[in-house]
Amino acid sequence: MRFDLILDLSGDMALIIVVAYLIGRSRYIANCVNQPLALHNWFSLTCIFSTLSILGTYNGVEIEGALANTRLIGTLMSGIMGGPYVGFSVGAVSGLHRYFVGGFTAETCGFASVLGGLFAGLIRQKIGLHNMTWKTAGMIALIAEIVQKTMVLLFAKPFAAALALEQAIAIPTTIVSVVGTVAFMFVIKDIQFQQEVHGAKAAELSLQIASQTLPYLRHGLNVDSATATARIIYALTGADAVSITDRENILSFIGKGSDHHRAGEPILTQSTKRAIRDGCLSVLHTHEERGCPVAGCPLCSGVVAPLTAYGSVVGTIKLSRGGTGGVSEMDIRIASGIAQLLSVQIELAEIDAQKKMSEKAELKALRAQISPHFLFNTLNIIMSFCRTDPEMARSLLINLATIMKYSFANHDDFVTIAEEMNEIKAYLEIAKSRFGERLSVSLEVADSIQSTKIPVLSIQPLVENAIQHGLFPKLSECQLTITATHSDDVIAITVQDNGIGIESEKLQQLFSTEAEGVGVQNVARRLKGLYGDNYGLYLNSELGKGTQATIRIPYAKEVAEYAS
Repeated sequence: MRFDLILDLSGDMALIIVVAYLIGRSRYIANCVNQPLALHNWFSLTCIFSTLSILGTYNGVEIEGALANTRLIGTLMSGIMGGPYVGFSVGAVSGLHRYFVGGFTAETCGFASVLGGLFAGLIRQKIGLHNMTWKTAGMIALIAEIVQKTMVLLFAKPFAAALALEQAIAIPTTIVSVVGTVAFMFVIKDIQFQQEVHGAKAAELSLQIASQTLPYLRHGLNVDSATATARIIYALTGADAVSITDRENILSFIGKGSDHHRAGEPILTQSTKRAIRDGCLSVLHTHEERGCPVAGCPLCSGVVAPLTAYGSVVGTIKLSRGGTGGVSEMDIRIASGIAQLLSVQIELAEIDAQKKMSEKAELKALRAQISPHFLFNTLNIIMSFCRTDPEMARSLLINLATIMKYSFANHDDFVTIAEEMNEIKAYLEIAKSRFGERLSVSLEVADSIQSTKIPVLSIQPLVENAIQHGLFPKLSECQLTITATHSDDVIAITVQDNGIGIESEKLQQLFSTEAEGVGVQNVARRLKGLYGDNYGLYLNSELGKGTQATIRIPYAKEVAEYAS
């Protein structure tokens, strides 16, 4: 085995890896890797990796009338990063180049390049880039080298020359290709890590923006609240311009272009009008895509996201950049996260306005169901996940938004069992983030009663009580079972836990006429008031074994008459 050949090829391999690492740090390349089927992304990846592969051929070492080179590293990595289409195109370009370089192995090595790129791309498509490990990448390189050397021995003529060539270069080129591909794999993992960091930063920044804008948006979406919100977003994101609109007019515009994009005037850009019409987030890379009719507008790229309330678009939030194609993955994540959180705040502002007009004391008590302790605990959990698990943080934010929306919404006193269970599921997802694997939940609701209406927040306080007071103090395995069935014209909804239980004296106090609160006592009072003494809430508990709470209400009775 020629050790000098390993050293020669390792120098070339190191150069390619350094170049690839520098390229891999680019946000644009990261975007291309995530969406390799887009035409411009495919073209960019093909050009980059074809150049690396051709560079490997140019720096090859001439041996026995042929060429030992590192071309295969770039070709294989094009397939791993870009999938079969990119791998095939890079293999075709680098293979064609190898053919024109000449030598008795030119045709065979050229065709092997095509097969190598396609093979690597198919593996990437099958298992996914995020599941690709250095071991898998090394195995791909080893198989590709074996295939190429087998083809050289079978098809290159004369055979004696092919055999002499492979005896000289087989082991050195295989070692360099495998090591180079494995090293290149670590570059890809670094790209993935950077994307996760961007996601964590975006989630953390979105939460920070939401907390600072809440005091303003609680009054609804208007010029004053939009201006204060846009200034906060502008300061925290570093965008060249931030704008907020309603469906017709610009409510606020901060940054470059404010000389012609003025608050109170009609929306100018076609991209914002499309976002309102289609209700979809749009990424803008050029001045033409922005669609600003004013010549010389300094803004060329950006991302615009719709703001929604109750399923309808009520406005937009737009982050803009001055350079062409200057939108990063971070900008897209931030805009999407901000739009979702601002939409929730806008809905809550409208709900709050409805709440203030309501004169029903009982409904006011129900809408105060979310405790500050639960809210702050949940926000702390979300903040802890922002860097370690951004997808979990995003999921918890959505669940928290579902709970807040449900608790403060104007339900006219009654909701369907399905609606209440959706809110409970969101609450339990947040609870699981605190319990970890200790908590197991079973939900069994008969399909025949999903659309049956019950008093709003009848089940949720029982679930919260079971979690907070029954299961959370318990250190061992926790089980919560919720069932809803009907028989003999009675609906029975049961919440059962295996928690620490309730003392008999405290259990009696829960139903005392002097008891105050909006939890279990509130549920018991409302059910008795609505349905009479034959129905209501029943509690059974045993210390150290758990608690069972059962709601009994009439199945056939029309609850609408109670709401009137």
